[in-house]
Amino acid sequence: MIELERDERQIVRELCSMSKEVIPSAVAKGRIGKVWVPERDNPSFCLIHSGNFVYLAGICPKGEQALELRELLIKNCSKGFITPSDERWSEWLEETFGGSCRIMSRYAMRTDEDLFSKETLNNYLNSIPEGIQIKKMNQSLYEKAMSSEWSREICSDFETQKDFIHRGFGFAALDGERLVSGCSAYPISEEKIVVKVATHREYKRRGLALACSAGLILSCLKQEIFPTWDADNIPAAGLAEKLGYIFEKEYQVYTLGNLENGLF
Repeated sequence: MIELERDERQIVRELCSMSKEVIPSAVAKGRIGKVWVPERDNPSFCLIHSGNFVYLAGICPKGEQALELRELLIKNCSKGFITPSDERWSEWLEETFGGSCRIMSRYAMRTDEDLFSKETLNNYLNSIPEGIQIKKMNQSLYEKAMSSEWSREICSDFETQKDFIHRGFGFAALDGERLVSGCSAYPISEEKIVVKVATHREYKRRGLALACSAGLILSCLKQEIFPTWDADNIPAAGLAEKLGYIFEKEYQVYTLGNLENGLF
């Protein structure tokens, strides 16, 4: 498998043209993520990887190409959510990985700027427990987020600290000096971001994720950036609905676990 440079990715745009997902399009345009193909000359399929998002498009491979793709998925994408572009890819994944392949549900949310209530969002931002502070994320808070397993999800899509400072922004909830909740905006184009949010288990159900997310959405609206939301569980979808999103669809993704070390 060949990893494409950003200025080579136009060769996979047609493979991704049928996708309604925003991330494959952004990766194919060279803005974010990574792309692999079996050959540069008219590739029959591609693997797209950005953060914990993995996307397979094109014609399912056979023989040696299938083995190479399997190895690449295990090595680079075992912790990601693999989204097949059609049923053929779903069948390929299940046949290739068998019982090591787990199917999970995710929940696509939609909205438009008119559905966001700035008054409601400001109320969420200001309705936090006593002793908690909401701050805009900076270099120090990025380092705190990346130092713990639960909070790494907030900023894990960014390649480096420098990448986050240059392209990203976010909000964090602090109990004293302790990071307890936060969200970030991962840019997928000049006009769109993906919202990533996480809360420490001891601080759930206190409105902290709601407050951080409200702050981020208000910041997006001020900058004329559209915040997209994709939920990995029903509570996250419920959180999004409180913020002004509407449930669009449930869809299936695959996870492989840690196959490289023989674990699931």
